Amino acid sequence: MGANCYACHQLTPQELSFGTIGPSLYQFAKLRGYGADTQRYAYGKIFNADAFAACSTMPRFGHNQILTEQQIKDVTALLMDPQSPVNK
Repeated sequence: MGANCYACHQLTPQELSFGTIGPSLYQFAKLRGYGADTQRYAYGKIFNADAFAACSTMPRFGHNQILTEQQIKDVTALLMDPQSPVNK
């Protein structure tokens, strides 16, 4: 099992095909900050998007066990790492 973030989000400018249901995540931390609050928000949103917006179209990846805790940490790291392609 897993998630396909590109189905709903843009992550890098090099990606030619991505969904537009969700917001662009390109430069996620670069725009929002690299701090602990942003990291907690990103992890929480991935784990249970309904906790942030009751009718979110984003799946509750952790709550519904679509992704493991480690996978959610990895996606969060991708969004937060200044050296990640997401933040370049």
